[in-house]
Amino acid sequence: MPFKESDLSNIGSFFKELYPGFDGYGSMGYFHWKIVANYLHPGKINLVKDNNRIASTTSITPKSLIFKNSDVAAAEIGDTYTHPDYWRQGMFSLLINQSRKDAEDSDVKFIYGTPNKLSLPGYQKKANFDIIKNLNVKSLVFPINIEHKIIKKSHWIFGRIIGYLSTLFFFLIFKIKTQFAYNRNISIKEIHEIPDDWDEFWLKASKSFDFIINRNKDAIKWRYFENPNKYHIIKLSKKKLIGYMVYRINFNESLNRVKIADYLTLPGEEKALKVGLKHILDKAFKTGANQVDLWGVNGSAFSKIFREIGFLIRGDIPVICYKNSFSEKVDNCNSWHFTIGDSDNI
Repeated sequence: MPFKESDLSNIGSFFKELYPGFDGYGSMGYFHWKIVANYLHPGKINLVKDNNRIASTTSITPKSLIFKNSDVAAAEIGDTYTHPDYWRQGMFSLLINQSRKDAEDSDVKFIYGTPNKLSLPGYQKKANFDIIKNLNVKSLVFPINIEHKIIKKSHWIFGRIIGYLSTLFFFLIFKIKTQFAYNRNISIKEIHEIPDDWDEFWLKASKSFDFIINRNKDAIKWRYFENPNKYHIIKLSKKKLIGYMVYRINFNESLNRVKIADYLTLPGEEKALKVGLKHILDKAFKTGANQVDLWGVNGSAFSKIFREIGFLIRGDIPVICYKNSFSEKVDNCNSWHFTIGDSDNI
């Protein structure tokens, strides 16, 4: 059944029970921002209830895809969770297919998602979704302190020692890799409002890609400035805006991370990201982060910069879409941009 705004509190409780350590993921405020206050139009959450108890959820978040310089109505499908008490009752496929139909009824042409390894087979076998061909997204990580990994396998004292030594080692790597990142022609500033020349920048930057989720002023304001979670937005300028980076500090009991949610530059200014990366990595070391995470399209100019700085490839990020006539066109794209911020993973 479709959710009502009065369900948001129960939805928040549902996710808090399943994922208590996920830094507010699934909170009432999160879904109000994402679904009710979406900058394009309200999204949808479909529920299966057992009396007043929520058993399963799936959401549709309106998005705007810039496909070969044309604006295409899109949506992200996600938040597909079923309480363990109701597993293997067909709720997963029921909600995915109903949510996809709801999106199509709203004239959405492109429905995509980034499911985890457990959910992916269900999307492929039961809902006609599949991994987008030629969109090769990698998860990358810059390690800082591996104490948490060592403690899982040995005594905590040994873990502390190895963690301290690993931080010294990775700090040395950071200094070596970023020693030439300073560029006096590029100014860097953390901002709290969108620059006046943002849409001028966006119009030029977007033309480099066949496939990119909309990052115009309205989209960025909603995604990062109005989000209930706190993001840090970095402006990179040469008098005028040439690029930006967005990161979030996400600390909890088990793992302290800095996540680079988004980034983009004008064509030919990709190396400006080194200035932003130096700033973010310096912040990560000073705040005691275990690692810095990001997503990048494999082989892109941006990913090459990340690898030069010292980021390591951790694994693949499957980006799926519903298979229809439009998805066939998407499969044939030649240039892509996709970051964590294009998903509901942060």
